Amino acid sequence: MARTVETIDQKMAKSVLPRRTEGAHKWGVGGVFFIAGAPQYAGAVALSARAAGRSGAGIVTLAVPRQLMGIVQTIVPEATMLPIADTDTVAGARRAIESMTERAERSRAYVIGPGLGDDDSVKTLLATIFGVAGQTASGNASLGFAVRQPESQPVRSGDSATELPDHPMVLDADALNWLAGQDDWPALLGRRTAVLTPHPGELARLLDRPVEAITDDPVASAVEAATRTKQVVVLKHGHTVVTDGERVLVAERAPTALATAGSGDVLAGSIGAFLAQGLPPIDAAALAVYAGSAAADRIAERFGDLGVVASDLPDAIAEILAELGRG
Repeated sequence: MARTVETIDQKMAKSVLPRRTEGAHKWGVGGVFFIAGAPQYAGAVALSARAAGRSGAGIVTLAVPRQLMGIVQTIVPEATMLPIADTDTVAGARRAIESMTERAERSRAYVIGPGLGDDDSVKTLLATIFGVAGQTASGNASLGFAVRQPESQPVRSGDSATELPDHPMVLDADALNWLAGQDDWPALLGRRTAVLTPHPGELARLLDRPVEAITDDPVASAVEAATRTKQVVVLKHGHTVVTDGERVLVAERAPTALATAGSGDVLAGSIGAFLAQGLPPIDAAALAVYAGSAAADRIAERFGDLGVVASDLPDAIAEILAELGRG
């Protein structure tokens, strides 16, 4: 079936831009709750959190390993920190999630995955969040905890003792790679509202096909994933594709300057901020794609495509959003 492809341009971005009203409060504006970061990837969660703040999130909360807190706080002093409790079993993962619940309840969106890592401790935590925990193995601990013993009983989806409050979420990077390894992974998203932000390699793993099949027809690949999951998919390749399976939005710009480590973390943080401010998932994703692309072009005017780094992007995104608001 032929689909109309819409362009993510300034007019579209301006039409969905969040607006604050008099008397706005940080929690009312929208809090973003991150489950992200590992000791070797502290920069990823810091970049994503900075992007969320510069994209209008009223408050950013980071559930990170205790040993990351000082490093990340230096980079993002506005963020609040929640150390993840020691998690060496599924029961420990449940306790970690319980420790997040109060702060997560007050937030309005999650960002899960930037710099999270992929060892067994991370897999246990994600499996518990998505209700499929129960079979784990020992391993190293990128989150600062190790998995010791498997538990015989799986965690049921909907178990109130382990389920986080129901907010829209951005699933990025290591969260997507974990998801791709699960049987019938689209079913795990269930009634949740999610925005998936894969690059071609990650989408290839999710769809179980060669990367070349994704890059040969990125629109069809993104639509297939969105249709299977009934979620919004953002395929980060060239002219980025945003789709819910019905609407197809394609970025007006394809800045080569975005081919730099951390740019995906920035995008995930921006989408999370717009979700927290109440935008529908497809609008949140489209606005983040527009702002990030325009920001990259602006920075490249000064440094050239080769000189842009991800830490340049959050401030430039704020400038782009300010211009949209004044226009």
